Amino acid sequence: MKKSAFTLVELSIVLVIIGLLVGGSFKVLKIMRDRAQTSRAQDDVQVAKEAVIGNTVQNSNTLPSVTFFNQNLSPIKNNQHQLFYADDTNLENIDVCSFNTTNLKVVTAARTIDNVAFVIASESSNHNMQTAIKDNGDGTFSVKTYDYSTKVDDNTSPVNIIDYYDDIVDWVTLSQLQQEAKCSNNLLRIVNSSLPDTDTLNSASYQAKIVIDGNYSAPTADNCTFSPTNNFSYNNFSITNSGGATAGTVTVDCSVSADGKTVRKKFAITVNQASGTGGGSGGGGFGGFGGFGG
Repeated sequence: MKKSAFTLVELSIVLVIIGLLVGGSFKVLKIMRDRAQTSRAQDDVQVAKEAVIGNTVQNSNTLPSVTFFNQNLSPIKNNQHQLFYADDTNLENIDVCSFNTTNLKVVTAARTIDNVAFVIASESSNHNMQTAIKDNGDGTFSVKTYDYSTKVDDNTSPVNIIDYYDDIVDWVTLSQLQQEAKCSNNLLRIVNSSLPDTDTLNSASYQAKIVIDGNYSAPTADNCTFSPTNNFSYNNFSITNSGGATAGTVTVDCSVSADGKTVRKKFAITVNQASGTGGGSGGGGFGGFGGFGG
């Protein structure tokens, strides 16, 4: 009996099956490729993070600059794009142990992480770096991350393509970095959390002491500045007022240096308008914001 050939319908079915098999294979291959790219990005970020921490400890507890990171610490290979690195540049020249806060924060969909020392990010499977640093205009900077469902491209270099966010991002806070640097709890520090307030009637009797503590030699320098001055002055860890202060808020910026390090802290003194009851309300400190070179 003569064998019949495939009919057009049968041939179409065979082609559809082959297409599904091939298409499914390509889909599986893409998933595997994307997973491999994501895994490599995670490894690169982890390696870079450890490299930055190690370099910090080896270099007098100071962070590497962006340029140094790109040239020496970024683990990119072949035609990979450069990793993203952002830091509080104040920590590049001064021992991280001298700081209480940083000017860098990370903003996620769920929360904001303050006092970040540095951030590292890598593009993932879409080969598009979408993470960038933003100047907030108030002396602080932020790095924002997004959920995968968000289409965005905060970083227009090296490519500017709005795509689903898939960057791998990690960061180290100041306290984490200080633990790695083995910063002692006995380092020089300004103990005050706030300074007392006063009022326009009793300002001449104002007196406050700046208290320092820690394992240090004799201080080599100390000072507090006032903005506006409002008749406040500083001498030998003591703040006084000559009288006649006007109502308002005075920002106090204090610093102390010892053993080649300087710690710095800001406070606020409120001068209240005198009333029949006399004195003012409780003091409000800004809290320390880190050290700077002395």
